[in-house]
Amino acid sequence: MCTTISATPRISLMAIGELRDVLTALELGQGPAAIAGLMAIDAESWQVIEHRLAAVGGNLRHLLDNAGHLV
Repeated sequence: MCTTISATPRISLMAIGELRDVLTALELGQGPAAIAGLMAIDAESWQVIEHRLAAVGGNLRHLLDNAGHLV
């Protein structure tokens, strides 16, 4: 009998790169590129991102709204 061990959900390396590109695009005022980057993030990574943001009292909208002010 074959059993599977469920791994802890993680953000994929691809999603990390996409999120970095989203924040860079926002900083440069490139809204369409930022939206495209957000759309490219896989569902499992989204869940982990949302969970981590909630753990520190934030959410995606707050992160994106304040991205330009972090520089």
